[in-house]
Amino acid sequence: MSYLSTSVRAALCVAVVLVAIPAHAVDPATIFGKKCSSCHTYGKGEKVGPDLKGVTDRRSRTWLAAWIRSSEQTIKRGDAIAVTLFKKYKQERMPDQNFSPAEIAALIDYLAAGGPVEADRPRLRPASTATAADVARGRQLFLGAVSPRSGGASCAACHRVREEPAAMQATLGSDLTHAFSRFQDAALSALIERPCFPRVGTRLTADESFAVRAFLRHVDDNAAPGAATPGAR
Repeated sequence: MSYLSTSVRAALCVAVVLVAIPAHAVDPATIFGKKCSSCHTYGKGEKVGPDLKGVTDRRSRTWLAAWIRSSEQTIKRGDAIAVTLFKKYKQERMPDQNFSPAEIAALIDYLAAGGPVEADRPRLRPASTATAADVARGRQLFLGAVSPRSGGASCAACHRVREEPAAMQATLGSDLTHAFSRFQDAALSALIERPCFPRVGTRLTADESFAVRAFLRHVDDNAAPGAATPGAR
């Protein structure tokens, strides 16, 4: 039986420890706050450098990654966009960053997804947390027994759910019996809060939207199998 040398055993132990320690999660919001926000805003106008809202539409990911890693090298290569930016912003060169490829990718994804604007939005309340009172209020809003604060027609003016007698249901829009299963909270909230004919001008508040989602989830959970909804608009 052979024995490993002390140095080899030590190296293996270090390798095991390194593998066992998980990599720290990349937090692009923290990166933006610590490294970017002193010179850039997101949707609030130019600062020392350009406003970064929409930057992922204006520039490719490859260009952004190179620029973030080293604006100096990008300028030295004669990149036309880099040179133009350098001149426009009084030749204030953005400091080179020692971000890892994962951090750069996460930061670009963060900017593409809405950056700090999206991160600052109130967290959407899940319909699964609704009480019986919330469901009841959602039913009233959906059927038009009570009007939304902004006024306008109810969802039931066009749409139907299998909970109500068929003779009382509208047929202009789609059946929303299983809308919650199909869209879930975030997408359904966006659909509900968007005005549509004949609800033009009608905008639901966050709590009204929550109540309607709670009602639709309740209907979905209690509907007979096969009552499929083809669409929500």
